[in-house]
Amino acid sequence: MENVLLLIVVTYGVSLVFGHLIQKYLRMPWMFAALFFGMILSLLGFFKPSIESEAFQLLANLGMLFILFIIGFNIDLKEMKNLGKQIFLGSILIISSEGFFGSLLFYFGFPDHVSSSYLVALITALSFATVGEAVLLPILSEFKVLNTTFGQLTLGIGTFDDIIEVFMLAVIAALPAFLSEAQVQGVPDPLLIVSALGGLLLLALAIIKLGSKLKTTLRRNSDTPYLHSLLVLLIFFFFAALGGLVFEDLATIGAILGGIVTRQLLPEQILNEDERAINFLGYIFLSPLFFLSIGANVSLGSILVYPLLMALIFIVANGSKLLVSFPLFREMLGTKYSLLLGVGLSVRFSTSVIVQYILFNSGLISLSLYSALIATAIILTPMIIGIYSWGLSTGQPP
Repeated sequence: MENVLLLIVVTYGVSLVFGHLIQKYLRMPWMFAALFFGMILSLLGFFKPSIESEAFQLLANLGMLFILFIIGFNIDLKEMKNLGKQIFLGSILIISSEGFFGSLLFYFGFPDHVSSSYLVALITALSFATVGEAVLLPILSEFKVLNTTFGQLTLGIGTFDDIIEVFMLAVIAALPAFLSEAQVQGVPDPLLIVSALGGLLLLALAIIKLGSKLKTTLRRNSDTPYLHSLLVLLIFFFFAALGGLVFEDLATIGAILGGIVTRQLLPEQILNEDERAINFLGYIFLSPLFFLSIGANVSLGSILVYPLLMALIFIVANGSKLLVSFPLFREMLGTKYSLLLGVGLSVRFSTSVIVQYILFNSGLISLSLYSALIATAIILTPMIIGIYSWGLSTGQPP
């Protein structure tokens, strides 16, 4: 236990110092510091028993679930309804094209790395196609283009793909039950998994519909903040535990639905204050431990063994987005900014790392593919940020 506590202290220290440096000078999310640290520990073999211990894995899994809870909490159902046709069409075409070409690459080029299953190949490719709009937001704000057509398209597409990410997690939760060896591995009956998914969704909808009285009570007790904090924790653990009772991976869907329910129940006037507390627990307290575990699972040796895999992922991932964004938005944005939009949407730091983490831990993708996906995302991020910032500095987009 002492070694686990020491590992946590060192992780927070690394995140504090190096997280600040990479966010300031490389414009990469500070959580990358913990991920890099995990990769170094994996390479050197340090703290291996501590990282693999039940205590640390529990904290890492809680970090993953709470990040998913925050994603659900940040999904604004009203805003989703107001997204324009261009954003909807752009999101679907960009993500589906990259998912299609990526799935062909994985299934026909490297079938052993995706359990020889096209469904696994497709989900893996779609997970890598999603957008890390949180990385782009400060850059758009710095160049004062948030309210331009270019800025709104970027953020709109990045926001809409959150729905696709949630859908992918739901598919992953049910996927093992439909694979050929799933029953042998002790996965619950497919009908039970689908029924549990439907039950979680119906329960969330029912609570949202009947939650007006609870919202009124919370509004009257807005000067008693511990009520809101306890309610947030209760909803988070209730939905995560309810999903996990049937099948472990359903806890991820439960966490997302719990976040959606929480946002609908909390009064608007205290939403910002509660959001700060939620972000502290998820992003500051738990996320470094989760990203450390992601990095610790990456095998740098596997990347060196399969350099072609990483190179092909790089080409397909970026080529697909440029191939769609250029003809789709050229008339609206012009040649330069339609291409720059595609470049920006190639940022990978999003829920995709969680999807890939679950796929790897479930044994659906290989260590080599998992490592290549994480490494490609890490390498792409500073490159894309540099090109994106340079493109915005040379002119004003429409």
